[in-house]
Amino acid sequence: MRIKCFIICFTFFLVGGAGSVAAQNVSVYAGASKTLYDGRFYPGLFGDKVAPVYPTFDVKVGWTDNSSSPFASICKHPEVGIGFQFDGVAGVKAANEPGMGNIYSLYAYFDRPFLTAGRFSLGYSGEFGLGFMFNRRYDPDTNPWNVIISSPVNAHISLGLQAQYAISSRYDVGIGLFFNHHSNGAVTFPNYGLNAVELAMRVGMKSQRSKENVPAEPVDDGFKRRFQFAVQISGGIMSNEASYLKTLEETGTWVNDRYFKYSFQVNAFYRYSRSMASGLGFDLYVTPFCDKVAESDGQGLKYDPVSVGISALHEFSYRDFSMMVGVGRYLHHNDGLEQAQSWYQMVTAKYYFPKLADMYLGIVLKAHRFRAAESIQFCLGKRF
Repeated sequence: MRIKCFIICFTFFLVGGAGSVAAQNVSVYAGASKTLYDGRFYPGLFGDKVAPVYPTFDVKVGWTDNSSSPFASICKHPEVGIGFQFDGVAGVKAANEPGMGNIYSLYAYFDRPFLTAGRFSLGYSGEFGLGFMFNRRYDPDTNPWNVIISSPVNAHISLGLQAQYAISSRYDVGIGLFFNHHSNGAVTFPNYGLNAVELAMRVGMKSQRSKENVPAEPVDDGFKRRFQFAVQISGGIMSNEASYLKTLEETGTWVNDRYFKYSFQVNAFYRYSRSMASGLGFDLYVTPFCDKVAESDGQGLKYDPVSVGISALHEFSYRDFSMMVGVGRYLHHNDGLEQAQSWYQMVTAKYYFPKLADMYLGIVLKAHRFRAAESIQFCLGKRF
């Protein structure tokens, strides 16, 4: 009951306080998510071959970029802001009680239209933030079936397409299709993560200020196509899954031994527009605790702490922020974590500091099989 009151109060705070913080747009989404079958079912949690459906609710408060920045006109005056999402997983019937708890996410978002025709627009959206599960998480004694979420704080990532129709100068309605992911990036096991496809209806409202704020003429900043290079170091903490499984099997206790993991990247891009660049990367990953993995997995193998790969990269930039995605192939990989994998995926959110010689800070999510997060790391880099 307290959680429901929190959602209602948060919604009224955002909508009612929009004028005081000069927010231009307030939008509300209501829909349903279906867990994505990715080769894994959870019969102990949801039942045999069951991919459940659960309700979702979003509130977004955003600002349309009508400035004279070239990025604003190139990206068709996108909307950026903050949002709250409710995933009602607790309402799903569990095969074994208590099931899963609800997920409450706070995130930053970027909505960009790429096609407009009169009152109709079609665009994409991206969200990046934190998801919180306050109860019904994994516990080896009271809830051993919830192998999806075991930590109270997880990453929230969402990508989607949405169509909107302006029914007046201030109000619009629409529909969106989104892919949502929640996991802790192997900081705590078990960590299968929750992948779901969401279909949601939208109602949006523009403030009076937004209605009066017309786009400014873009300023030419003298952009030229060019090659760019970057070097990046990353580091994070992850758990030894083999040790967790061994301890659970032998003693029935839930123990996560955490260690540092490091990465080093050298990237080469060709920037063919202000907002887009593509290129290749050379990736080196260091797993210092691979000897601990060998001690725990019982396979009698010797592992190498260094993995090497090459990746195809694409970077989308908006002002000093960028989102980079990559798909890589290992040239050498024998660290004991994901032995059968030849391919890996990366998503990197970065913020550049032009006054600091184009240094940047960011967060890197690395995954395998487009579903299982291997690690989350913080990165520091420099662009040349």
